[in-house]
Amino acid sequence: MGNLKFDIDDTCVKCGACAEDCSVQCITEGTTKFIIGKGCISCGDCYSICPVGAVQIHKLFKDRTGL
Repeated sequence: MGNLKFDIDDTCVKCGACAEDCSVQCITEGTTKFIIGKGCISCGDCYSICPVGAVQIHKLFKDRTGL
């Protein structure tokens, strides 16, 4: 899943399930929601465990123009 990026949107209720489940401990508590840090390995565990669907998946695309 290395070509995916995960982030947490504003529907986060700060339950902490994602942070507790993160195997690389890269999810921290922010002011209004939890935040996924740079250490994310894109395993998707946070996406699977979030009870409110606040974890979003974004597919990363390579720039094929060479710029």
